[in-house]
Amino acid sequence: MAMGQNTEVWKQVFQELIQEVKPWHMWTLILDRSLLPNILKPGWTQYQQWAFARFQCSSCSQNWASSQVQVLFHMHWSEGESRGQVKMRIFSQRCKKCSQSSFEVPKFTEENISRILNNLVLRILKKCYGEGFKLVEIPIIKEISLEGPHDSDNCEACLQGFCIQSGLGLATQAPMSPSLPTISSPPLHKLRASPLPGAQEQTPTPRIREQTSAPRAQEQIPTPPRARE
Repeated sequence: MAMGQNTEVWKQVFQELIQEVKPWHMWTLILDRSLLPNILKPGWTQYQQWAFARFQCSSCSQNWASSQVQVLFHMHWSEGESRGQVKMRIFSQRCKKCSQSSFEVPKFTEENISRILNNLVLRILKKCYGEGFKLVEIPIIKEISLEGPHDSDNCEACLQGFCIQSGLGLATQAPMSPSLPTISSPPLHKLRASPLPGAQEQTPTPRIREQTSAPRAQEQIPTPPRARE
């Protein structure tokens, strides 16, 4: 599902998750393409995550996958109004084969959308509400194994100097953990139809090459992974 075409999916999942833990508070999630890392208004806090997603070129229809897709959130909580706001930006990538290709919107599985937003809600509980639990990332699922370096020449975040692979990034990637955190609020249970982190997965993992900036050898077409939803 493309972010631009399924904004409501992100909003719906976010509302389900935040209402589980803060049912009496009003939170909204909006998209903001002008959002930049570490440039925050007073009272706002930031969360960044790097996730797996797929892309398709709108010009030549080439497909590729990347595990370095940056998802950026800015959060603000108004205690007096019991109201919170989240601004979100997902950085794009472009096709390396097309000379004048446009930046393409990444496509995420519903499973990974759920995991990304679970991590966001945990950050909200920690940073906006000050809840005292050990903050640990819920791992994102990589549908396939990727080879080759990150294509920084065609990564929007890298070109703007904000990607962890660019060498100019202003933020660091949060560590991943195979275990879910224990929190004082009701548990977040929207990891639907998925094994717990650390469990052996049954999905085949064909190896392909991630889109790279250097010429590459002929690739072997991977067997599509089993649908998770």
